[in-house]
Amino acid sequence: MITALMGWVGTLGSISAYYLLTQGRWHATSLRYSALNGVAGLLAAGASAVYGAWPSVASNLVWSLIALHSAVATLRARRGSAEVTALPCRSHDDRPHVDHARPAALAA
Repeated sequence: MITALMGWVGTLGSISAYYLLTQGRWHATSLRYSALNGVAGLLAAGASAVYGAWPSVASNLVWSLIALHSAVATLRARRGSAEVTALPCRSHDDRPHVDHARPAALAA
């Protein structure tokens, strides 16, 4: 019973991920998409292994490895593009700046 449930959850997870992708709700490079595909593949592979369906085990493990590769590539791309840009700092004091270093007569 648990094995069948694992297989069904894995199958529904893969189908759901693909559906959300084709409907434009998820992007192919999103971590959610990769995570759902990876977990779904592992669940389906585990259930297939219990039943001795070795071609299904192999294809689901490859599916999970592809999802892992996609997640790693997405994380690397995000880390590489995360640049910190310094924003100009504005004082809350709206009065004009006065240079106190020189007397007013010399400043003109």
